[in-house]
Amino acid sequence: MRLAWFRPSTFARDALSNVEGRPAPCAPASLSDATALLIAELATAHDLDLYTRDNAHDFVWTHFRHPYELCVFELDNTAAHAFIWPYLLHYDGVLLLASSTLHDSRARTLVGAGRTDDYASEFLFNERRAPRPQRRPSVPEGDWPMLRAPLTAARLTVVPHRGLAEALRDEYPDARIAFAPLAVRPPEPFPRSTGPDVPVTFGVLGRGRVDAARRALARAQALGAAASLVVADTAEEVLRAADVLIAVTWPPRSETEQLPRTALAAGVPVVALETILTTDWPALDPQTWHPRAMSTDPPIAVTVDLRDEEHSLALAIRRLSADAALRSQLGEAARAWSDAHESVAVAVEAWQRLLAEAARLDPPPRPADWPSHLSPDGTERARAMLAEFGVQVDLF
Repeated sequence: MRLAWFRPSTFARDALSNVEGRPAPCAPASLSDATALLIAELATAHDLDLYTRDNAHDFVWTHFRHPYELCVFELDNTAAHAFIWPYLLHYDGVLLLASSTLHDSRARTLVGAGRTDDYASEFLFNERRAPRPQRRPSVPEGDWPMLRAPLTAARLTVVPHRGLAEALRDEYPDARIAFAPLAVRPPEPFPRSTGPDVPVTFGVLGRGRVDAARRALARAQALGAAASLVVADTAEEVLRAADVLIAVTWPPRSETEQLPRTALAAGVPVVALETILTTDWPALDPQTWHPRAMSTDPPIAVTVDLRDEEHSLALAIRRLSADAALRSQLGEAARAWSDAHESVAVAVEAWQRLLAEAARLDPPPRPADWPSHLSPDGTERARAMLAEFGVQVDLF
């Protein structure tokens, strides 16, 4: 299948297969980019061109001369993904949704360009109510989803979490929502210092709400926990140093939520928030140390309730720092679960099926309340000029 894949990462060209002079596939430069692994594998089976901000302008004429069978658009709530919106809105395809909210990215694009009326129109379409008036000129920020437009524009939306897929189906019954797991490849094992006198090291990413982890650690240490905390800037550094990973970033972001899944694959015990993104994990509740769900799988992590975060996190640190057997059990179960549910092979198989399904789907119809500014495709002036000469053939 001939595919066009839109994403912000410059890893684009390194992921493509060695076909027609393109570079051979390689592992991504960062453990936080699971989609790069997926692209590298899919490119061995498909004629895949990858578009970033640097070369996206080449897509229109390339697609016109040699049409792609399907486009895939990665969207996240970041400025780096903003350039993808016009292509998704006009060429439909598969939406790979990396976040449960897209508001701030879209608001920065529209309001930042002085298009406040367009922002208000999209907000009304997405949230079914007008946005709150701004007291002073600024780009509004908030956790409004702003998902209806991109979900409507896509033939098929794919999310990497079962819980999120179920929630989106309930909220947007007219959209086509599917689940496909992340493509997680464990890193090479790191040597660790062990022994009865070596404190257990808990690791947290520098962008992962470090203050909450430090306060919880202090509470656990006050009760006798032999534990230390390391804060690192990259996933590689955290996994190299940590015996247990603390992943409590809120709200979730794609660049930080990949880390705990990589830790699971590496057999590193994880303490994470109990959210819609972790509902499919067989996990322990640190309040009771009983499994949270009726799952027959061995627990693979400890998840804490956001409403009792600091206290529950301290309980988890205290128990895990003292119980080497539990750490070992969690790590072994996590590695097995990840291999069965989130390996590269499992993800590629799911995506192959979904790509074939999406290619057979018709472009989705636009609803009656579709914002008018989302329909123009830049060819209106050319169409008007051709019409003056009675040209009826649609060249565009």
